[in-house]
Amino acid sequence: MTDLQENQGSTVSARLRIVGWIVLTTALALLAVTASMRSIMSGQVAESANVGIAQEIEEFRTFAAEGLDPKTARPFSSMDELMERYLARQQPMAGEAIIGQANGRVLAAGTAANQAGSWLAEDPVLLGRILDDAKPSGILESNHGTVRWAKAEAKDASGANGAGHQAHLVVAHFIGGAQEEADRQATMLFGVAAGGLALTAGIAWLAAGQIMRPIRTMSETAASITANDLSARVPVEGRDDLAQLASTLNAMLDRVEASHLAQRHFISEAREHLGSPQRKLAAALQKLNEEEVPRKQRGRIISTAQAHISLMGQTLADLELLAQSSDPDFIQRRMVPVGEVTADVAAAAARPGAYPDRQFRIAESAKAQAWLDPLRVAQAMHQLIQNAVAHTEDGESIRIGSAAAKGMASFWVANDGPALDPDQARALLENYRSAPEAGQQGSGMGLGLAVVKAVAQAHGGTAWVESGNGHGTSFGFSLPQADAGQGIRCEEEFAQSMASSLGGES
Repeated sequence: MTDLQENQGSTVSARLRIVGWIVLTTALALLAVTASMRSIMSGQVAESANVGIAQEIEEFRTFAAEGLDPKTARPFSSMDELMERYLARQQPMAGEAIIGQANGRVLAAGTAANQAGSWLAEDPVLLGRILDDAKPSGILESNHGTVRWAKAEAKDASGANGAGHQAHLVVAHFIGGAQEEADRQATMLFGVAAGGLALTAGIAWLAAGQIMRPIRTMSETAASITANDLSARVPVEGRDDLAQLASTLNAMLDRVEASHLAQRHFISEAREHLGSPQRKLAAALQKLNEEEVPRKQRGRIISTAQAHISLMGQTLADLELLAQSSDPDFIQRRMVPVGEVTADVAAAAARPGAYPDRQFRIAESAKAQAWLDPLRVAQAMHQLIQNAVAHTEDGESIRIGSAAAKGMASFWVANDGPALDPDQARALLENYRSAPEAGQQGSGMGLGLAVVKAVAQAHGGTAWVESGNGHGTSFGFSLPQADAGQGIRCEEEFAQSMASSLGGES
């Protein structure tokens, strides 16, 4: 099923599909325009022929009814004379034939440049078909193309019927030449449209390439990402949809990289914090198997093994806490006194047996309340205390404190150890510590500080470190005193209570 799904879909590139659709729609539009223009021009040819024929027929009828013989100054009594007089005055248009028939004679009006009159006059079959047709007008096909025609009849002054007393005028228009000109113009228009279509295809190809370039860049960036290198990012250019897509992709890559680094850090810390106690515990157990171990030494070995087991348990608890830090219910907030949390942490650190050979004192205690999870705060402070113990000597004093200012509650642990340079201090909270080589100390954020940072971020706060200025090194974190949603809820509850009170009083 998976192979079938992979084989489905078009193998044509998106660029070609874009160009293909643009060219197809443009070609259909140009073809429709060309066909419409040819139809319009053909209609104009037929309309022009019909107008010219109707005008000639009307003029003949008027001449036959009102024309006077110049010899007698009376209406024409001879149809031959009438037809000759009328035809002598005519100048046929191109392709137009004006033919008169009287007393068996066929007369044509025309010029040497226009042979249409000769074509009809010298084609008795075609002329006979027109004269014998009962209809006054029509369309016929001839050796010279399509002919549109009309005819009119005139009688002499006596009004008698008969071949000698009647004359017929035939006006025909051979539209083949005009139609060929219309076709030539349509062909020229089609050629121009084809050139425009080729130009459109070229522009569409370039435009599609420009549109697809960011997508190709995204594809190349995605292809360059490996399990060991997630640093590649898509260049963001402009503010259009593709730029927003690139920004979204970069944000996703940031999250993936952060998650990947966190996982690597998690594994590295687990290996470092569990590996060494495990080896020492194995050595202690092996030592216990030796029969000649004195009883007193055996007790020390058992005590050491228990300490390692306790350390491994604490490490597993810290790793579990770090793994749970992304859960929505990781923290359970409530309004608590900041000074009370500080006092509880200091009391737990100073209890007998917790941290031998260290002195703890509260340097500052905030007289404020904060919306926080006291258990998670205590866990984070415990990590800071462990960090301070690891970097101080026996008998040194460790300060614990809290403060509240500008809507933030801060908790910190300080010692008088060697100062850190700014880059080193920044790396402690910004960079995950890579797995150290054997016998080397890793640089960057360790498991304890990772827990502190996770607790701070879960509260919407930040972890920080200050070093130098004659005050030693302080590690701490700052949390918002009030939850934004809680403030809104308090205002709503206050408004509801006031509304209820006012309602009850009224």
